[in-house]
Amino acid sequence: MILALLLSIAPGLGQDRSVLERWRESLDLDLPGEVITAALPLVARSGPLAKDGEAIALAARALAAAGEEQRAAKLLDEARPEAASLGFVEVARARLAIERDDLARAREILLVPQVAPPVTPQVASVRTDPPVRFPAIPECWLLAGRALYRSDEGTGEKERAAPLLERFLELAPLDAQAPSALHMLAQTAIALGDTAAAGELRKKALASATWQDFYRTRRLQVREKPDEPLPRLGLAELFLAAGAHARAREVCRELVARVPRFCRGFVALGLAERGLGDLAAARKAFERALDCDPRAAPTYLDLARVLAAGGDKNAAAATYARYRDLGGTEPLEEH
Repeated sequence: MILALLLSIAPGLGQDRSVLERWRESLDLDLPGEVITAALPLVARSGPLAKDGEAIALAARALAAAGEEQRAAKLLDEARPEAASLGFVEVARARLAIERDDLARAREILLVPQVAPPVTPQVASVRTDPPVRFPAIPECWLLAGRALYRSDEGTGEKERAAPLLERFLELAPLDAQAPSALHMLAQTAIALGDTAAAGELRKKALASATWQDFYRTRRLQVREKPDEPLPRLGLAELFLAAGAHARAREVCRELVARVPRFCRGFVALGLAERGLGDLAAARKAFERALDCDPRAAPTYLDLARVLAAGGDKNAAAATYARYRDLGGTEPLEEH
């Protein structure tokens, strides 16, 4: 019955990647069994996701995390993904190689061989191709950087790793492995004698690890009590603090849909919409919040600022006056 249910939902996975995101979250939360149960029937040779390299890679990662490395390697060896998703399978192979401490094999899979660019007497060509084979996959940059960083070939390899790790952080700043990448960059800075940079990177690594700890806790709370509003609000506030306004909006929309009388959900939604530059949507959200709780002074200030930014000076002044009547002291203009 479970297999029939999984097969019935699989045809929509090509358009909706939410199921794969659910698997990825389960792995981040150290729950590989959830992925194994759900994924293996779908990625098997006759399964509907047998050609989806991303799904296969997640299934293999789950097997490895559960201590079944041989099954993971076998799944990857037998995989026949479509060309467009082959990179996910190759990156998963590299992950296994690193876990076996086969760094040379991981570098071979992930890195583009270094070839000297052609030189003419007039112009020296500068190579601008990505140094990794699968640049659209953030994990490729991380693993390539890790393979170089852990190399025994001296400081030079760590120095080569740094731009790869930096690119990973640009692509996936909120990834669960972001603290690890920052730690490697800090250690590289120490090896290169740049103590000031190392200190800043350590601070960033600590802040990232703290953020991840809160993020993990909130996600587990949401899973345990999906209709409780506070954990979802906590998720939204984490994304807002990180400047991830689109992700905050997604969480807030689900929150207010589930608990429409939870006033703080509309406040967070308004902040997310404002961060995305949608002033009309932000105004609507803040107005909904005030309909729900007319004495929420800070929300009048948020609304007044949105109105001012949208050019409605009179409404902004009136709303700000209400904020002051309720005891607010902050200025209308932001600094």
